Amino acid sequence: MRVRLFVQDEGRVGLKPVLMRVWAPKGQRPIAVQHRGFQWVYVYVFVEPATGKSDFLILPTVSVEAMQVALQQFDRAMNPTGRDIIVLLLDGAGWHTSPQVRVPPNMVLINFPPYTPELSPAEPLVGQVKRPVASRTFKSLDEVEEVLSQECQRLMANPSVVRSLTFFPWIRHVLNSI
Repeated sequence: MRVRLFVQDEGRVGLKPVLMRVWAPKGQRPIAVQHRGFQWVYVYVFVEPATGKSDFLILPTVSVEAMQVALQQFDRAMNPTGRDIIVLLLDGAGWHTSPQVRVPPNMVLINFPPYTPELSPAEPLVGQVKRPVASRTFKSLDEVEEVLSQECQRLMANPSVVRSLTFFPWIRHVLNSI
């Protein structure tokens, strides 16, 4: 039996584009085409910063029920034998802290302090997942999901990239002191 530290977060992505800085000739405003649709999907991100192993789930909403599905999927993917103890750090969103959330028996949820997104190693990973959809327009959520899915698969196949984004110094310190 071993103890493994993971971090979780969600990111909302939809038909209204994620805007990023772009270069434009001096004195000219850049053109950014936008779709004014208000349809969204949510990317649930789970990452083990020490190894760079990650798991992603794209769901239509954030809720207690969706969090339940995400936790079960994550547990099956990262701890199929059920022998490891998973410590999962997450923010204090209502769907994380609800007493209705049924946590798998081998998992412990610990909340970050309020208003401290900079502590979460999952934050840069959420930003990385959104990069391929930035400053682009899509006709449907299916197109958005396809691009997100490809980026999630790319990241899961490249743990060294994920580790470089998420292995914060404070995590090294915590893991070295255990």
